[in-house]
Amino acid sequence: MKTSKKILFIYKNQTLSKVFEENLYKEGYDLEILFKEQFKQFRLTFLQKIINIICRVFFKVNNYPIKAEQYNFKKYCEKSLKNLASKSYDYCLVIRGDLIPEFVIKHTRSISNKMVDFQLDGLSVSSKILDYHKYFDRIFVFDPEDVKRHPSFNLVFLPNCYFGETDFTQPSEIDLLYIGQFIEKRHQQLSSIHNYLESQQMHYSSYTSLYQGRDFIPLHHKILHHKISTTYQENIDFVKKSKTLIDFKRDEHDGLSLRFFEAIQYGKKIITDNFSVKNYDFYHPNNIFVTNYVNLEGLVDFLQSPYQSLPSELVEKYSFKNWINTILNK
Repeated sequence: MKTSKKILFIYKNQTLSKVFEENLYKEGYDLEILFKEQFKQFRLTFLQKIINIICRVFFKVNNYPIKAEQYNFKKYCEKSLKNLASKSYDYCLVIRGDLIPEFVIKHTRSISNKMVDFQLDGLSVSSKILDYHKYFDRIFVFDPEDVKRHPSFNLVFLPNCYFGETDFTQPSEIDLLYIGQFIEKRHQQLSSIHNYLESQQMHYSSYTSLYQGRDFIPLHHKILHHKISTTYQENIDFVKKSKTLIDFKRDEHDGLSLRFFEAIQYGKKIITDNFSVKNYDFYHPNNIFVTNYVNLEGLVDFLQSPYQSLPSELVEKYSFKNWINTILNK
């Protein structure tokens, strides 16, 4: 149903931004997207490439591409703001506002009745958002510990959500799924899972893929190497036809990744080292196996036991529809 509410949407990650945009449109919002044109990170101009070579060869300075990217993004933001001339909005929704220059935040605040931010990374890696606190009516964080660590900022805890409709109809062809960027620690943990299950003589199918532009030697034959990352939709297509997802917690925070909410959406099990999930109302030991990836005792029984269906109202609680209603009306 179409709503008269006008939203200005700001998110630097243009890949995941598309997912938010599609769901905002589905909910009927009148949407303006600040970053409409594609911005390619670390795409240097010819002159910048020459300067980078000079910096590296003659001055032993290797961080010029980062400074050039910051400059290019600033110019991109200035160009994008010109499209907002003489416009105003009921809401301005910002994702990861710490990645946006302050002059953008300040200007969009001046043309929005209400401005909110959602941090889907822990504040240990995105604390700059606290410097922008004065511009926002609310800052939502996905790690409840950040609310406790920064009591003077009136932060609001709000977990991630799933996008689209729930679907439990597609049969599971893959027993174990992991798709992610190559990180050595995760590489070793994936190998530990495979080695343990084989030691238990368990027969299972898997798709465990790590992507990295450079070559690496997989620690186990079931670990795949891809040089190009999958798209969000490709990842979801794999989730739909899998039985159990693998999740790795970032050391910097305790917030739950999107994997948990995709698991809720499609009725999938999940293996994780994020022990904080035990504090959530959807936690069930039949569905979520919590481990340090060293002690995997009980994993075979977990994988072979049936999924425990969740009440429909609990599933709906973590939908995008409920998430956006909370964001805009809190």
